[in-house]
Amino acid sequence: MLTALGRHLHDTRFIFDRTMHAPETRPRVPTSPSSDDAIDWQALLLAGFGATCALLAWLVIGALTGLGKVPSLLFPIAVLVALAGAVIGLTRAAAILWVVSGLAILGFCVIAMTPFVTTLLPTSAFVRSDPLPRGRLDAVIVLSGGITADSLLTEEPLDRLLTGLELMRDSVAPVLVVTEPRDPSNGATATPDQARLRALVARPFPMLKLDSVHTTHDEAVQAWRTLLPRQTTRVAVVTSPLHTRRACATFERVGFTVTCISAVSRAYSVERAHSGQDRLALFRAWIYERAAWLEYRIRGWV
Repeated sequence: MLTALGRHLHDTRFIFDRTMHAPETRPRVPTSPSSDDAIDWQALLLAGFGATCALLAWLVIGALTGLGKVPSLLFPIAVLVALAGAVIGLTRAAAILWVVSGLAILGFCVIAMTPFVTTLLPTSAFVRSDPLPRGRLDAVIVLSGGITADSLLTEEPLDRLLTGLELMRDSVAPVLVVTEPRDPSNGATATPDQARLRALVARPFPMLKLDSVHTTHDEAVQAWRTLLPRQTTRVAVVTSPLHTRRACATFERVGFTVTCISAVSRAYSVERAHSGQDRLALFRAWIYERAAWLEYRIRGWV
């Protein structure tokens, strides 16, 4: 009996010892990942930096080129450019993006802040200014351009028309021909504004209009169709300075004998562009004419 009692006490002590020395266990509480672990801040920073650089480069290119004659594309495309920059910023091609952005900013500074445009850029190569012939011309043709929201001529076409009216005042030709600019959004034209300016010259002369033209080539073709029945082939073509070479070559291509007249320009100065704004305007006109001349050569229009 004593033996059984001792064995029972031994078992009880063993169980007590195991209970006291057993490691404490606590129920596990599920933990959620912290916000710092959920967001890859380094990738987000690289994507943002890539988008910023791409957008900056695009805006600089837009300021330098004006995006041709469709500056309204600058901001819609800017969204796509920023998205593309964000993607590129996460790849190994990001270095190319940094280089392009740096070159764009450097180019802007050189063009706007140095005399590069007036001293090294061959802007005068696009300017053609012929002396007036001794005999009377058949017509003066004034090329047009854009119009404002109030249906008024913008700066460059206004300069052209004023120069053409000066020629008509001096009786260079019996007929004035103008192209009629039209607002593509609402169909409005600058006809009233052209008529007001025409009234400044008291000498009577007819003013013919060319409608439905979109390019310089359209103007030349329409003018030929309008003036050929009148036997009018010896003309003075009046346009902005950097536009003269391409415009006059286009009119000669369709059959005219052209005296090229460079209009007095308030939009830019070819030789005395001293401010950053003037240099940018001159550079935009030069790069646009450079691209347009290549296009006209390919199409066989000059």
